[in-house]
Amino acid sequence: MESIVERTPQRITVSMSTRRWNRIQKLEQAYKLARTINRGIKQAETAPAMTVEQAMKHLDEL
Repeated sequence: MESIVERTPQRITVSMSTRRWNRIQKLEQAYKLARTINRGIKQAETAPAMTVEQAMKHLDEL
């Protein structure tokens, strides 16, 4: 359970347990990873067809 400690127009300060904070951090990391994977899938779908050598060179450049 969290509670709002202070609220300003630009910032909100909350109080929460460390367990909940750690869970929120893990969820945020998972969300960022999912966005990165999704972006990679879209790039792979739009990339031109390549030979194995061209693909390896392209991966090395990333």
